[in-house]
Amino acid sequence: MANPAPKTDSGSSFEADAARIGNVVDHLVDALGGEPACTLRRAVILADIDQYPGSTQAAIIQRLAADKSALNRDIEWLYDYGCIMRQVGRDGREIKLFTCGYAKKNLDLALAYFNNSHKSLKNFLIHYIHMFGQHRPTLRDAKIIATIGEKGSANRQMVFEELYNGPLTTDNRAINNLIVTGLLEKKKQDE
Repeated sequence: MANPAPKTDSGSSFEADAARIGNVVDHLVDALGGEPACTLRRAVILADIDQYPGSTQAAIIQRLAADKSALNRDIEWLYDYGCIMRQVGRDGREIKLFTCGYAKKNLDLALAYFNNSHKSLKNFLIHYIHMFGQHRPTLRDAKIIATIGEKGSANRQMVFEELYNGPLTTDNRAINNLIVTGLLEKKKQDE
């Protein structure tokens, strides 16, 4: 099927980097409740909360220059999925946020690829977000790109085998969206 477009490097170094990216994405999927449909933005928010335990929503908005309503939805999702816990501050108005449980454990595994630097992990994720442009990239999208980068070229079945056993229609739609946005190229024999 597809080659990442454009391929800026060649050889095993590029493929090894793509394999590491795939591993990071796998850990982030696990940190986010096993949900590959999570946006990369949500992973950035989780990493930021982990970097600054006890942060308030206002502090996160300021650090990440995030939209308040979008951040509120992401924080609610993270809380509902058990990725973070809330602690009411002394005056009852301030709510402090902390990573916990499986989210903390798996985020630590992802951070190991960045020498435990939250800043480096967040910069990596933000770079990916910018690479996707207007498209709101998910962890599934990042895994597709990493898988094709690691293999050099892959048909759909090879990509599906590396994904998260989701519905084939969803995985197919994700690949098609990446082709439409120009992030993947479709080979002639795949048409």
